[in-house]
Amino acid sequence: MRNILPTPARSPLRHALRLCVGLWAAASLAGCLPGTLPVIKVALVAPFEGDHRQIAYEAIAAARMAVRELNAAGISGGCAVELLALDDSGDPIRAVEQAEKVLLDPQVVAVIGHWLPTTTAAAAPVYARGGLQLLSTEQPETSAPDAGFTQRFAEANAGTAPGKFAARAYAAMLLAARCTHPIRGAYSTTP
Repeated sequence: MRNILPTPARSPLRHALRLCVGLWAAASLAGCLPGTLPVIKVALVAPFEGDHRQIAYEAIAAARMAVRELNAAGISGGCAVELLALDDSGDPIRAVEQAEKVLLDPQVVAVIGHWLPTTTAAAAPVYARGGLQLLSTEQPETSAPDAGFTQRFAEANAGTAPGKFAARAYAAMLLAARCTHPIRGAYSTTP
């Protein structure tokens, strides 16, 4: 194929393109581009299947709302907050399995769960061994965490009013997201 552009005219364009690509790559590596906030995760472990599934679905709706509010306000120590939801099915054996999975993710700074006394009791030693904060949610909260919670929850969830477990999940998520650094090291599962 024949080159139809003279070399001198192409040369400055090529240099400018190389410079732009190089600057973009350097900015990306340095973390200067938008959307490069460090991420912290809060695990929500609940019985998404089985007899107690209403607990989990109330809790996850409130937790998602809290994550949206936290990320919009930017109050989590300059970090973006993500929700990691896991199902323990209300089973103590499954609760231990899910707790072990949570410990494998070094970005998880706290755990909200397990919503039932038997699953909480089974999983708590796993989190303690891993040095991870467990915000126990066995007892439902009956009062709203703030004056506008009920209205914001209904707006975010197609008019559905929050159930008795939603307020506890919301308050726990706000608290957990302030734990911007896990107690354990990034590659350690011991305190």
